[in-house]
Amino acid sequence: MAKRIMVAVVGAGIGSLAGLLVSFLGAGNPALIVGAIVGAAIPLLVLGSPGH
Repeated sequence: MAKRIMVAVVGAGIGSLAGLLVSFLGAGNPALIVGAIVGAAIPLLVLGSPGH
C-alpha cells in the first residue's frame, strides 16, 4: 500500500510539471491541478487493483 501511495505522489509531481508546461503555453493555473490529478491517477489505473 505504501508503494502505491509513493507512486501516486511521484505521479502527481510529474503531472504537475507537465501541467506547468501547459500553463506556460496559455492554459492557465487549472492546468497544474488537472496535471497533478491525472499524474496521480494514471499509474494507479495501470497497476490495477492491489494484490495482483
